[in-house]
Amino acid sequence: MTRKARVDSPSEAVRIMSASGQEIQAPAHVPLDDQDAPFFASVIAEFARADWTNHAVEIAAMLARTMSTLEEEQRTLRIEGMITIRENGTTVENPRARAVKSLTGDILSLRRSLALHARAKSGDNRDAAKQKTQGREMETDFASTLIARPGMQ
Repeated sequence: MTRKARVDSPSEAVRIMSASGQEIQAPAHVPLDDQDAPFFASVIAEFARADWTNHAVEIAAMLARTMSTLEEEQRTLRIEGMITIRENGTTVENPRARAVKSLTGDILSLRRSLALHARAKSGDNRDAAKQKTQGREMETDFASTLIARPGMQ
């Protein structure tokens, strides 16, 4: 297996900068609704654009949909309350509370999946965090320069 290039190497800097102008969209086979889009944008912002693979974008789209659904369910649960009253007058935990717990677990699982191979790709967690930060900084620095990017006129 080839080791990932250091983020501060010239070749890696070029790769990150050249990808910084590309827009990452959810794949057609994992469609997002309008309310999912802010969650997708938030997830995509976690990593430099150059680091997103097609599969990771699919997972990011699924994560965004799940986060959006959780938000809807939490809002409804706040209105309904954690305890509901049955027809016979007894109280019981709102079944929606279990759905919220399940969605929260799904979100955590999807987030772990996005970083599943981080150690294999980046090495130690401290190195991975440093590379992630440096990659985002390079994108920001590149976006603020006067260098023309592909697609700019």
